[in-house]
Amino acid sequence: MSDIDAQEQQHMNVADQGETKRTDATDQRTDEEKETDRKLADRLSRIIEDANQKCLPLCNMIRKHIENMEAQKEEDRDENELVNAVKPLLQQAEQILNETNGAIRGADPDNRLSNKAKRNMQDHKATPEEQRLAEALKVMVQEVGGTIEWAKDKLDSFPKAKRDLGPLLDALGCMHSFVLSPSLILYSSPSSEPLTQIVGGVGLLLAGVLNLVGKLLSGLGLDSLLKGIVAATGLDKMYKGLGLGNLLKTK
Repeated sequence: MSDIDAQEQQHMNVADQGETKRTDATDQRTDEEKETDRKLADRLSRIIEDANQKCLPLCNMIRKHIENMEAQKEEDRDENELVNAVKPLLQQAEQILNETNGAIRGADPDNRLSNKAKRNMQDHKATPEEQRLAEALKVMVQEVGGTIEWAKDKLDSFPKAKRDLGPLLDALGCMHSFVLSPSLILYSSPSSEPLTQIVGGVGLLLAGVLNLVGKLLSGLGLDSLLKGIVAATGLDKMYKGLGLGNLLKTK
């Protein structure tokens, strides 16, 4: 599991994961646009880091409760007890992610989420602020998204608990299930699969960040988590339609 206290040091290490082959010549943004993007990445980083600090302890407790249930003899297992322990943790996590999603929507500086201007998705060398944001989003996808998928798999052994907890896990965010169009990211209820919408929102605001996140997760063998979310939001198709498929290494 990631150590939240080490995030600031990790921010410095992400730089080596960036697109070092690109030069400033590929960046066609104005100085004003660069400064806007820098401030936006910094603000989004703080929002997601705050959510991580709140959510990761909940994820650890969810895993611990399920592992403790697994360790018990089958005749001693009380699935109602597991539900009572895990349900409030999932509800807390959902509330935190909903608040985070709302904050990301509120951080939109120039209506990018509604106009999806192509100029805001231009390829460029990652800035330190974008590298920091990528690290924070990587932690969220790895820990929160990873816990969702892990718990779903484990609950297959506990059918009663799965019946009660499965919908709560699904409500946090989809990894592989169905495709959301970008318009649903923008206009659907903020409480609809917040993890999926958080990643989708960042992808629409600062497209290149998702490529950095993919590199970080790939190094851990976890890039499938991000790919599942990106496919669920429809961002891969939208980027490709704008001629920006290389930002997500799509074809």
